[in-house]
Amino acid sequence: MQAGPKCNAERTPWPLVLLLVGAGVVSAFQVGKAPPMLGSIRADLGMSLFLAGWILSIFNLIGLLLGSIAGALSDAFGHRRLLLIGLSLQAMGSLLGSLAPAAALLLATRAVEGLGFLAIVVAAPAMVAQVSKPGDIRIALSIWSCFLPAGASFIMFTVPLASVGLGWRELWGVNFLILALYALWLLKGTAHLPRQDKGPRRRLKQVWLDLRLTATSPGPVLLGTIFATYTLQWLAVMGFLPTLLVEEFGLSPGRASVFTAIMVAMNVPGNLMGGWLLHRGIRRWKLIAFASIVMGACSVAIYSGGLAFAARYAACLTFSLIGGLLPASTLGAAPLYAPTPRHVATTNGLIMQGGQMGQVIGPPVLALIVSMGGGWKSAPWLLAGAAAAGVALSLGLAILEKRGIHRLGK
Repeated sequence: MQAGPKCNAERTPWPLVLLLVGAGVVSAFQVGKAPPMLGSIRADLGMSLFLAGWILSIFNLIGLLLGSIAGALSDAFGHRRLLLIGLSLQAMGSLLGSLAPAAALLLATRAVEGLGFLAIVVAAPAMVAQVSKPGDIRIALSIWSCFLPAGASFIMFTVPLASVGLGWRELWGVNFLILALYALWLLKGTAHLPRQDKGPRRRLKQVWLDLRLTATSPGPVLLGTIFATYTLQWLAVMGFLPTLLVEEFGLSPGRASVFTAIMVAMNVPGNLMGGWLLHRGIRRWKLIAFASIVMGACSVAIYSGGLAFAARYAACLTFSLIGGLLPASTLGAAPLYAPTPRHVATTNGLIMQGGQMGQVIGPPVLALIVSMGGGWKSAPWLLAGAAAAGVALSLGLAILEKRGIHRLGK
């Protein structure tokens, strides 16, 4: 197995940590680049609304189907190798996508980008944990957990500003250059890290063993389920917020997108705050329970027709800010609850698989409840229920902590 870069130095190599986090951020650009350009893509390729939805959702489906497998491959074949492969796949997908003459081919390239995204999000945090000094792991992983809201909100802010004279094909081409250059930077910046030298047959056998051990360990399964309750709420609220703002408050689509981007960006300080609180000794399960309670309460306020716009939007911002405690607590827990130190990426994969399940389930179920329940006021039934499940599952994590089924800290 890959021994991984151990942190024997007195200090955590923070420039290297930030380089690894940056790989996640540029990868998240590929998630955020599609929504602002969806109208242009549909007009250019004659794409139906159904296929356009898959342009957005294919990342989630791939993560749902292959999350654990990607993590096990990373543990068996090497985190650095899979991280570079992931960036290369996304670069190739973005380049071919910019040339796609038809909707089906663009969708295929988005699937390639999704595979690359999955490879990055399971390999990079494992490397972050390995190069960090033990006392800095919580902070380092909380910084990592910001990658998705940071990358997605950045691209959501900048694309409308840069889109004057810039079509979606040009945007895909720009992202190809960003990914290719970043892959070269990462290749050079991580060249000093130890390599893996196991034979391919032994590696493939190890993939199955790693999957079985991780999937039967209580910590990874519990973390994946907790993360599912979070992503179900997060994507359901964020995904339909522009529609809510347009329908109930008469905002233009452009202004609704800006308000949504601000909400997404609020998740970043929440993630950082979660890492700081964990570093200060607050127990992980308590942060998860608190975040779940606040998100559940905010969901009631967000969809309450009796409240003014300012109050409802403030609830959105609070939902995102305090909700950021939850990914910081779950994504940063993989090194602590992995069955062994060399199963961190497999555990990351299982957690991400749970998160993708929540994202796949949340929006369509919320849409069904709203359409059948008489409007947005029925949305809290789903969201508050998921929040309550998060609180209950956090108590299960507390039991594991009490039994000592984790390796580092709280």
